[in-house]
Amino acid sequence: MNIYEALNTVSWKKKEYFLWKHNLSVLREIPLTEEELCKLIKSKSLAYMKRWERDESYHALVNIMIESQAGKDLEDVYSIVKEKALTGDEKSIKLLLDLQKQVQQYNKQANKGKQTTNTYDDLELD
Repeated sequence: MNIYEALNTVSWKKKEYFLWKHNLSVLREIPLTEEELCKLIKSKSLAYMKRWERDESYHALVNIMIESQAGKDLEDVYSIVKEKALTGDEKSIKLLLDLQKQVQQYNKQANKGKQTTNTYDDLELD
């Protein structure tokens, strides 16, 4: 589940606040001010939203957001390491091979979790 799917599980006001707080709104070129956000969510202040930041549901959303960003960060790091490895940097070569090995292990584990065998999948019904 990505962060945008996860945000569909909370109220629209909390969703707007979270998007604003973490600068995730892809539809706005210019970020809203705190006053503009209050007008948007029809609230006098953000005090109750700041209290929500201490709630487990908020922390779960933050964790999902960080996990998605970590995937992008890994992709960026991989590209940088690969570029340096191709120039002959020994440390980068070793790190690149280690990263590739870790990704392969992760993919194997992820695929094991997805492989659910159903004995009826191969049957043809007329």
